[in-house]
Amino acid sequence: MSENFKHYLTRRLWWIVLAIIFIFAVYCAESQNANSAVPEKSSEIELTVIPLKKEDISSQTEYIGYITPIHQVSLTSNVSGYISDIWVKGGQDVKIGDNLLKIDPREYKASYNAAIASRNQAKAQFNNAKIYFERIKKAGSKAVSKTEYDNAQAQFLAAKASLEAAKANEQKAKVMLDYTVLQASINGTVGNVSLTPGNYVSSGAGELLSIVQYNPIRVVFSISDKEYLNLLNSGTDILKDQIIRIRLANGKVYQENGIFQFTDNQINNSTNSIAVYADFENPNKELVANAYVDVLLEKQYKDAFVIEQKYTTLLPEGVFAYIIRNKQLVKTKLNILASENNNYIVGNKFGEDEYLVVDKVPVITPQTKVKIKVQSQQEHN
Repeated sequence: MSENFKHYLTRRLWWIVLAIIFIFAVYCAESQNANSAVPEKSSEIELTVIPLKKEDISSQTEYIGYITPIHQVSLTSNVSGYISDIWVKGGQDVKIGDNLLKIDPREYKASYNAAIASRNQAKAQFNNAKIYFERIKKAGSKAVSKTEYDNAQAQFLAAKASLEAAKANEQKAKVMLDYTVLQASINGTVGNVSLTPGNYVSSGAGELLSIVQYNPIRVVFSISDKEYLNLLNSGTDILKDQIIRIRLANGKVYQENGIFQFTDNQINNSTNSIAVYADFENPNKELVANAYVDVLLEKQYKDAFVIEQKYTTLLPEGVFAYIIRNKQLVKTKLNILASENNNYIVGNKFGEDEYLVVDKVPVITPQTKVKIKVQSQQEHN
């Protein structure tokens, strides 16, 4: 090996050693900087917690509703004539079949009597035609010609048709006569009565009287399409497990609870809501048609928990809270049953030794020890 080649190898080895030393120095410097940039995490943190108390909770939501009759009718006359009698006055309660007013029946009585006479006459002609036709049939074809037989049969059928027509006219005349007395078709209260005997009314000319059913009476209110879907998905009948109350204009809560009847068959696309119908007993007429009321829906939740919303975290996948469970900090998704007054009513199953964290939780590692400071709800507030 030549001397020049040895010098060459020696120089190469020195360059390699210097490069390794430089790389090692840079690595150590970066590691030191990285370690100094990461703050030391506390090995133990203290968190304030409050007990989770299971209880039976009543939740109430409020809506605007209005009162409407279940049944109401506007009475009009089917016949024309002068009013002869009025048997009711405004505000009077009536029952189905009660007489309300009477239109002079003399003209219609005369038409009915004439129809009876026409029916009697048609019946006599029918009897004669029937007897004659029966004789022709008994005489036989040897004694009676075919033409005579056909004529007798035609007279019989014509008399029979005339009798049927006369009976129909008699029934029509009887109906028109009955129309002269207007009767109540529902139980309810009569509205304003401005008529007097002697007034002339025309058939179908307009409303003569109105009757409104007041007991029971109906309240209509609307819930959002989202609430409707949530109720459907809850597995319970729509509103049947809720108490329905109403608050009147004077602030009084009505003493009777409502009975849910049904929801409308379509969503109102201008409000994204669906109408709900509930009936109330109204013996004292305290609930008046077309009045507005506050509808109070109250639902009972058994063995539920109340958690203030400020102690929760809203994430795309749901609402979460930090819970101390088995002395460990656990982020738990909440089963929200309802929200009211900045509180969540949740249906999670928490144990007696589990607590709700009310402090802001810092970033911790699995090695961080958690120390809890238990306070009562009153102490924390």
